[in-house]
Amino acid sequence: MHISRTEALRQIVRFGENRDLAYVALASFPFDSDVELLEVSKLDLTLVLNKFLVNEISADDLEMWANFIECRDDLNYEEIEDYIYALANPELVGELDLIKIKKMVQLVNVL
Repeated sequence: MHISRTEALRQIVRFGENRDLAYVALASFPFDSDVELLEVSKLDLTLVLNKFLVNEISADDLEMWANFIECRDDLNYEEIEDYIYALANPELVGELDLIKIKKMVQLVNVL
């Protein structure tokens, strides 16, 4: 099954069912990109935070997800940059727990 770079990014950003295949597919493309292929939106963030709240993913998964987004040239996450920074750096902002993530969901949905 061939998967495009954009679709691979989408699967990873949204914790899609083909996420493992998406990581394999991304390895076949150059790491650096001159263009942003996908925007990571508030909706994407909310979907992933809700996966944490219902125990589908762990705090470690959330941190690794945010670090993945931060290091990619092919993703535009400007709209949620502060949230991604907080999720990628729990040692600076405190451990990721249900209370913090519930609050984050509330804040994202207000803005």
